[in-house]
Amino acid sequence: MSEKKGPIKGIRDRITQLWNQYPNWGKIPQFLELLEKGLDKELFVDPDKKEIPIPLEDLPVDEVLRKSGFFRNLYEKLFPVSHVFRITYRYDREFLDNFMPLSKDGYIGRGSYKFVYKLPWNQVVKIGKSKLPSDAIFGSLFKEVGRDLSRFLKPEEMELRDFLKARTSRDSKRDEIDFKFKRLGLERLHYWKLKSLIPDLVVPTRFFMGMRVRNNPFGIPNVTLTPCDQQPLLAGKHLKEFTIRNEKLDQNPIMDKFFPKWKLNFDSHRFGVISKSKLKKIAVDFNRVIEVTKFLAEEEKLIFDIHAENIIITLPDFELKIFDFHVFDDYLYEPSEENPTPEMDHIQIIEEFIKSFELD
Repeated sequence: MSEKKGPIKGIRDRITQLWNQYPNWGKIPQFLELLEKGLDKELFVDPDKKEIPIPLEDLPVDEVLRKSGFFRNLYEKLFPVSHVFRITYRYDREFLDNFMPLSKDGYIGRGSYKFVYKLPWNQVVKIGKSKLPSDAIFGSLFKEVGRDLSRFLKPEEMELRDFLKARTSRDSKRDEIDFKFKRLGLERLHYWKLKSLIPDLVVPTRFFMGMRVRNNPFGIPNVTLTPCDQQPLLAGKHLKEFTIRNEKLDQNPIMDKFFPKWKLNFDSHRFGVISKSKLKKIAVDFNRVIEVTKFLAEEEKLIFDIHAENIIITLPDFELKIFDFHVFDDYLYEPSEENPTPEMDHIQIIEEFIKSFELD
């Protein structure tokens, strides 16, 4: 008699099947073609069509991982980013296209690795922050990208890298250019790890090498080469908007005073009136995320670094979407006292949220 599969076991088997179905995933042209597939349509903007902006009250309350302080906001006012270009290589030289204008009010905050700016249409552009090679993000996957960069960059991007390196005589500058193009490939690889397994849940994102133009108070521009990405702006609520901080965790007196921690309890009733069938659909999708997190941890020794700020429940469709995530080597994490393996810290947050649905 065959063993009866539960719904979660079925999800797990499907993920394994997807992963093993294409042993050559990651090789040109398949990797980049699949990665870019559909983005022209999903991110297309008609400049002749006036797009109605998403009302402010429908946007997530906290649009970024960390709110910027007074000095950062002041800096963005005094030295605003006026526009961003996508830079590539054509006609035997660097070529700028995909002009993205930004206003002084376009800055909406920063994440761990990027600054976030709202475009005049319902999209955002995220500009890479300067990071040291010692940062935890540059682990085994960064080395994988560096071993064969042509797997992760388009031919014109490889040509642009070589062209820019040939124009400078300084070794440090050439190393900096190399580092930025490898980081672009790394961002794509992180995105692909999740997009290939749960494509419908991952927000469409285009990664590109950008030219950022920031003006000083006298109007003199400063141009910087940096990896960027572009995403649609979604109406909805962050997972953290459903949290209730009513249970403080015990630490030492100094930590309690300056860095208090709270147990993440959730109240899904903040959705408003929502049918049980939609809650069940969200719960199933969250369980898919849990199984992917377990799969990456067990099979690839990678931690899917997902937090309440990386998850959106869209409105009015009530669909689960994930954005701005990274994956890290598991040895960079130490198991907490509550959980024997590091991925369980992330899984536990999701499980607590599902419990708040009060489903059978």
